Amino acid sequence: MKNRILIADDEEDIRWILETSLKKSGFEIECAENGEDAVRKASEEAYSLILLDINMPDMNGFEVLTQLRNREIDSPIIFITAQNTVSNAIDSIQLGAYDYLTKPFDLEEVKLFAERAIRNYEAGRKIRLSQDSEENISFEEIVGSSPDMLNVYKLIGRTASKNITVLITGESGTGKELIARAIHYNSPRRKKRLVSVNISAIPKELIESELFGYEKGAFTGATALKKGRFEEADGGTLHIDEIGELSTDLQSKLLRAIEEKQIYRLGSEKPISVDPRIIASTNKNLRDAVTEGSFREDLFYRLNVITINLPPLRKRKEDIKELVQHFLKKYSTEFGIEKKVLSPEAEQLLISHSWPGNVRELENTIKRLLVLTPDSIVSGEETKEAIDSQTGYGETETTERKTEELVRMMVENSDLSLHNIHEEVIGKVEKQLIKNILAKTDGNMKQAAAILGINRNTLSKKINDLEIEKS
Repeated sequence: MKNRILIADDEEDIRWILETSLKKSGFEIECAENGEDAVRKASEEAYSLILLDINMPDMNGFEVLTQLRNREIDSPIIFITAQNTVSNAIDSIQLGAYDYLTKPFDLEEVKLFAERAIRNYEAGRKIRLSQDSEENISFEEIVGSSPDMLNVYKLIGRTASKNITVLITGESGTGKELIARAIHYNSPRRKKRLVSVNISAIPKELIESELFGYEKGAFTGATALKKGRFEEADGGTLHIDEIGELSTDLQSKLLRAIEEKQIYRLGSEKPISVDPRIIASTNKNLRDAVTEGSFREDLFYRLNVITINLPPLRKRKEDIKELVQHFLKKYSTEFGIEKKVLSPEAEQLLISHSWPGNVRELENTIKRLLVLTPDSIVSGEETKEAIDSQTGYGETETTERKTEELVRMMVENSDLSLHNIHEEVIGKVEKQLIKNILAKTDGNMKQAAAILGINRNTLSKKINDLEIEKS
């Protein structure tokens, strides 16, 4: 018998195009013009695949899928929609859809997706994820509808409900922590804690006690028992950020803790059973680190079960407009400032900038524009100044700026770390940058910290360390 496909879409033209194309490929096609019709036909006949529009007037695609699953109809479903949003992409996969296509679609791509879905269905390898409707998880912080980001959303949907280790890779500022949060809050562990630890932010001599805790009297100053991050995340999720910075001796202890689900507090020989889901993230190329001998091969393969790679912002420039509008709305509300409008020149500058600091740099640039632009329309000159001040570059640092961007381009494909380069360059301009921001905010520490993207205590420490005089 031919493979039978049900096409459900309220647009007659779409139904006709899909039906005509797929019939030529040898499929037997049935069409439904609304959700109720789709449920009825899928209940009466068996289909190898259902192509289902999300937005239909009487019953949307998600509701159709829910009804079909409640009736134990397990045909694979590919959603099709013109609304290319984060929630649509993730919800589609979370609800158990095989995949997600956006209009306008390539007919050859539809054919390939259909063949693959049916082949997997017949082999009994259906992708089915569950979603607890009691929780309303928001993805509004994850912004972007580029093809690369849609693939990221699909991976979130496919991995979230599985108790499996995930490795998130990407340059600094690409949003690795947001992805870790999305995975946790869409998993069965979401009612337990998500605990994050940034290895690069902790002095090396304290990392072991942070991860595994310590007993009272384990060392000088240990006046009370302290639970480590593994215990705090028991039953939940432990996000280990910048795992590539972990020393090799602690890598072996981490590997043992993950494999045996047991940890030892410092000062104790008694094992403690723990069961956190591990999500690791890094801006390093761990494969290269394994080759160089700075990262254990066995730990790498233990972490590298599922990898989600976040593209740098310069490789998904089509997302910049959406990100800009998101940050304008978010921070105008947070700062109590009227939402501003970008001039065409300002918008073009934001789109054409290379964004070495990725989404975080763009976010901080928008903060500056909101706080420091006096008018309701942001000019190109103000935008250029905000971009330059974000990275600490002004007209006198043009050569340094071009040099750093050239170095970044040279090493981009080899995944070399620019941490040392950034540290040296930023160290030269940080003092002047903070002084400029303090001057523009009339010494308002809270406002200056918000513009700089740091908390007030960190700003105060920098002022003291850099010996900046307060006005």
